[in-house]
Amino acid sequence: MPIEYTPPHELEMSNLKRSGQLRWPPSYLRNRGQMTRGQKRALQEWWPAYGITFRHDEVIDLGQHFDSDGPLVIEIGFGMGDHLVNLATSLPGHRILGIEVHRPGLAAATQKIHDAELSNVRIMRGDARLILTDHLAGHIADAVIIQFPDPWPNESDAHRRIVQPGMINIVAERLKPQGELLIVTDVDTYAEHSKNVMKELNAWMSLEHSSYQDHRVITAYERKAIDAGRSITELGFQLLD
Repeated sequence: MPIEYTPPHELEMSNLKRSGQLRWPPSYLRNRGQMTRGQKRALQEWWPAYGITFRHDEVIDLGQHFDSDGPLVIEIGFGMGDHLVNLATSLPGHRILGIEVHRPGLAAATQKIHDAELSNVRIMRGDARLILTDHLAGHIADAVIIQFPDPWPNESDAHRRIVQPGMINIVAERLKPQGELLIVTDVDTYAEHSKNVMKELNAWMSLEHSSYQDHRVITAYERKAIDAGRSITELGFQLLD
């Protein structure tokens, strides 16, 4: 019997409002281009195999979606999925969970996951802070990776950056003791912003090198940043016991 396709609708977006007010400002731009026919086909065909669809009030039991109980790595904002797929390929004993808002990236990732014949990676669509707050529970992750988040360079928009004390506190609530956080950016001011945020929080220690940096792959976006002369900053942190 064919699997019924349940598209990743924008159900989670309405949850950002409570009593008509935003719970926090979104850290992403709403519109990131239209999907191609191929991407629409990939999303329709492969979302049932790799996507996790959830209701407003549902707390996800990841054990129902993964075939193993290996270490869990959560990548927030995985773009077109290249790093996500490389992570799952190089860490076959790990469970890899990707969170992304934009449909073209979700579609590209589902196709790449299928082409690589991976069984240890799943993806969710939605606001990452919302998913970590409302739809996941407990100290479940061994690492969280945030790569090239929207920098919001204007000072008036700085409150929309995803690296904020509130978000990092939620990350800490989902990490196991001594879990790692890896932040990667090609914007110097964002790197300084991230360092300053982490310095304010006593629950973390800085790492000279995160073990997950060894599994990073240079994506098309990162290659463009390097070619444009921008420096890549990798910041690793470990949650204290």
